[in-house]
Amino acid sequence: MDFNTTFIIRSIGERTEQLCKSLILEQGVSEVDLFIVREVPFSASLRKSYQIGIEQNKKWTFCVDADVLLRERAIENLLEFAKPYDESVCEIQGLVLDKFFSGPRQAGNRLYRTSLLEKVIKHIPEEGISIRPETYTLQQMSKIGYSHEVVPYILGIHDEEQFNYDIYRKSFVQAVKHLDRADLLVTHWKNNMDKDDDFKVALKAYSDSILNTEEVYINSDQELYKRKFKQSGFKEKKELNTDIISLDEVEDKINEWNIDDKYYDYFPNSEGLDSDKVLWLRRLKRSVEKRGFFQTILLTISQLFIKAGNVLGRRVPK
Repeated sequence: MDFNTTFIIRSIGERTEQLCKSLILEQGVSEVDLFIVREVPFSASLRKSYQIGIEQNKKWTFCVDADVLLRERAIENLLEFAKPYDESVCEIQGLVLDKFFSGPRQAGNRLYRTSLLEKVIKHIPEEGISIRPETYTLQQMSKIGYSHEVVPYILGIHDEEQFNYDIYRKSFVQAVKHLDRADLLVTHWKNNMDKDDDFKVALKAYSDSILNTEEVYINSDQELYKRKFKQSGFKEKKELNTDIISLDEVEDKINEWNIDDKYYDYFPNSEGLDSDKVLWLRRLKRSVEKRGFFQTILLTISQLFIKAGNVLGRRVPK
C-alpha cells in the first residue's frame, strides 16, 4: 500500500523496538519506506529523523517512538485525519493509551508535513536548552506561523513491555517534567504495583528523582540514570518475543483499558476524546462521590439559577 509517507521508528533500543516495527509492517507499509533511528541524545534523533524525511521526499514523514504499539489501521486513520489541514499545519499527532498515566495522552507519534521539515530542522534546540526538545521545536514553528494539531484518535498503546532501565529512566524524567502530576502518577502506580512490578520500578525512580540535584537531560545514555538504576537493585528483563502482542491483541487492550478516576483531575475531557455530555456526566458522578447526592442536586440547581439569571440579565435592555 502506498501511503506516500516515510516511516521512522525512533529508538534507544527499547524492548519493543522489533514489535513496533512488525506492527507497522503488518499495516501494509513497505520495508523500503521504514527506517530506524537510534541516535542519542534526543536532539540528534530529531535531526536524523528530519533529514531522512527530507531525503525521501514523501508527502508525510511519520515518526513513532519504539515504545508505541500501533493498533490496526492506525496509520490509515491518522492520514485521514490529516487531510483537512492546510499547508500551514506542520505536524499532526494522535493519542496513545499510556500505561503509566493510566489514560490517553499525547506521546510517541508525530506526523510531519515533509515540505516544512527544512524549516523545522532549523529550530531544534541545543542540548540542555529544553527537557522537551521536540515540543520546543514545534513551539518555535508556531511563532513563525506553522501550527501543530492533536486529533481525537487513539493510535495505540504506550510503554507496555519495556525494559526496567527504560521504565526507571523515563519515570525519573517524569518527576522533572510532570512533578505537578505527582498525585495522579504516584497514586496510579501504588494502586497497581502488587499486580505489576513495572510500577515498583517507576515509584523508585520517581522518588530518586525528587531527591536528585544533578542536571537531567533527555538522553538515554546519561550516566546519572545508569548509576541510579544500578543502585536501585532491580534486575533487567529478558529480550521480548516479537510474537507476544498482535494487532488484534493491541485492539483488545484498548477496548479493555481501565482508566484511573484520578486521571480525570488532570485530563478532564480525556485529551479531547470526550463529548460535553460525557464530561458533564463524569463531573456529576464525581460530585456525588465527593458531596453526596442531595448536596450535588442543590449545587446543580443553584448553578442553573445563576446561569438563568445571567442570561436574563443580558437580555434586559438598559
